[in-house]
Amino acid sequence: MRVERRPLAEAVGHILMHNIVDSEGRRVVRKGTRLDGDALRRLADAGFYEVTVAVLDATDVHEDEAARVLAEALLTPELHITWGVGGRANFHSEVLGVVYLDEERLHRFNALPGITLATVPPYTVVRPEEHRGLVATLKIIPFAVPQEVVQQARRIACEGTSLINVRPLRGARVALLLTGHPSALARLQAQFEPPTRQRLERLGSVLQTVLLAEQEEEVIAQRAHQLLATHDLLIISGQTSVMDLDDITLRALRRIGAAVTVHGAPVDPGNLLALAYWHDKPVMCAPGCARSLSRNVVDLVLPRLLVGERLTQESVAALGVGGLLHR
Repeated sequence: MRVERRPLAEAVGHILMHNIVDSEGRRVVRKGTRLDGDALRRLADAGFYEVTVAVLDATDVHEDEAARVLAEALLTPELHITWGVGGRANFHSEVLGVVYLDEERLHRFNALPGITLATVPPYTVVRPEEHRGLVATLKIIPFAVPQEVVQQARRIACEGTSLINVRPLRGARVALLLTGHPSALARLQAQFEPPTRQRLERLGSVLQTVLLAEQEEEVIAQRAHQLLATHDLLIISGQTSVMDLDDITLRALRRIGAAVTVHGAPVDPGNLLALAYWHDKPVMCAPGCARSLSRNVVDLVLPRLLVGERLTQESVAALGVGGLLHR
């Protein structure tokens, strides 16, 4: 694409680079217009004799066509596209789900000249009814980009799995086990159950069972085994957060054959998180901040558990970037 200043007679068929306004500030012709006889007459009537236009080469792809090609390459069954003006395509989620991104490919895609793809942060929970489920927006910057660049971008979009993927949140049966001194259990239930239930409902799941247990290894192990046998996910909270790998709660989980995968998270509020898996079922040992609906580590981890991601210490360690949730 070349940018040239041309007399009106030589500008026909080319793309106007800038908005043209008359002496009273009223727009005569919009930028991006492919100039035809009508547009040229309006320019002449407004007193213009020449304009700056974009002249496309044979190998250039118009912004709208480039956006169409790339948007279709990025599309997945969970997304739909709305088209904007000037080489823009918006991606909206059809489902309640969690956004996963191939960040390395996204960086390469955006490094290409003239092409931009902005997304929500990874692991964002998206809902069709909120912000129209907007997940990403694709924008071609110039009026045209070389065909070779479009082909490069398309290859990146089509590599392997989806560059933008929304994993649907499907209803899970969740249990809450609260541990503590017998005299504190009723108070703990009043503190932890309502926010836990509300969080799960927002994520399309249900808190099916709440059990109470004295803070004794054998009792916790028995209750946890009972709940994991009949539920998809177990949340354990209580009077004392998990502060050590030899904590009574983690000993109880290991006693029933669960593998502890995470101890501690670089997230505030929520440093004292622990995660374990009993076979393929996750167990989240939620710290005291789970009593609050203010954003904390539970909001970062719970959606990913509910879509079936198996979290490791390494994946939780990555939460440290942006992990300071209150300032």
